[in-house]
Amino acid sequence: NFDPMAPAFPISYPPSFSKRLAERVGLYHTLGQAGDTWALNEGRMDEEAVLQQYYQVLREREEIMLGELERFRSGIFFCYFGITDTIQHMFWRFGDEEHSMYDKTLAGKFKDTIPDLYRRMDNILGKAMNYMDEGTTLIVLSDHGFNTFRRAVHLNTWLFENGFLQLKGGASESEEFFSGVDWSKTKAYALGLGGIYINQRGREGEGIVEPGMEAERVKAEIIEKLRNLTDPGTGQKVVRHVYRKEEIFYGLYI
Repeated sequence: NFDPMAPAFPISYPPSFSKRLAERVGLYHTLGQAGDTWALNEGRMDEEAVLQQYYQVLREREEIMLGELERFRSGIFFCYFGITDTIQHMFWRFGDEEHSMYDKTLAGKFKDTIPDLYRRMDNILGKAMNYMDEGTTLIVLSDHGFNTFRRAVHLNTWLFENGFLQLKGGASESEEFFSGVDWSKTKAYALGLGGIYINQRGREGEGIVEPGMEAERVKAEIIEKLRNLTDPGTGQKVVRHVYRKEEIFYGLYI
C-alpha cells in the first residue's frame, strides 16, 4: 500500500493526482492493499475486523467517486470498486453449508454479508445516477461472476497422473517454469487459469505431438477423461464443460 502523498513510484496520472486526492479526502487505501485477505486466512485478523476494513475501503472509494463527479464535466468517467470481489471471496462460505470452511456459528452473523454488500453498491449506484442527464450512458460492469469455491484441482498433476505429462528422472514435481518436465515424453501441459495446451511439434520448443490428427486425438482423450473426472470425496463430477479453442475463439490471432 503506497502512501499517496509520496508514493515510491507514480501511481496516478498525472503523478500529482494521488497527492491532491489525499489532500482532499485524507489518506486512502491504494491498489496495493485494497483489503487484506491473508491476515484472515492466517488467523491474524478475524472476520469482523477485516469486514470493517473492507467497508472502510468502500467508503473511501465512494467518497473519491462522488468528489470527482462533482468536478467532472464531460467525457468518460470510470470508477472501479474492487472490494466486492474481496468480500465475496472471503465471505461466500458462510452461505454454503457444504463448504469445508463453513462455520454454523459465524454463519449466523455473516451469512447476509454479501446481500448487504449489494445493497450498499445499489445505494452508491443511485448516488452516481444523480449526476446523470438524459444524454449520459451508464454502464455497470462486472469482470466476472461469483460462486462457491470448495475444492481445487491441480491440472498438471492430473495430466501427470493420466500420462499426458512426464517428469525427468528423479523429479517429483514440474517445479518453477516446468524445469522438472521431460518434454520429450510430454503431450500436454496446463498454464494459466484452466487452459491446457498440446505440446505441439513446430510450435513448442520441444514439441512432440504432430499437428492435425494426432493433436486432435490427444485433445479428444483429454476432454473425455476430464468430463469423467469425479471428486473422490463426494462422487460429484468436477468439470461441467471442456471447450476446444475453436469453439469459443475466432479471428486472425486464434
